[in-house]
Amino acid sequence: MQRIVDVHFPGLKKALLTQALEVFFGLRDIPGLKKKPSTSELIDWLKLLVAEDIPPEALHATDGKAVIPPLHGALLKNEQDVHLFERLMFMARHNR
Repeated sequence: MQRIVDVHFPGLKKALLTQALEVFFGLRDIPGLKKKPSTSELIDWLKLLVAEDIPPEALHATDGKAVIPPLHGALLKNEQDVHLFERLMFMARHNR
């Protein structure tokens, strides 16, 4: 996957790519999603992250609590999937 991203973003910061891939593959592992994020959604999301100058730290929580990644709607194209993900993050955050 990293090689595919490198073609589209040759100068992408390694820390941002590492965190973005972690979020991407984590989303793909969520049971119950109607449409798991594809490579196309990852590329679209990375474009937004770069355009908005989102730092890698914004993609994960340092306090151990679940965090909703910025611009996550670009990864989840189905509205039901967005709501499911947000509910799961809300529950995870309050169960810690």
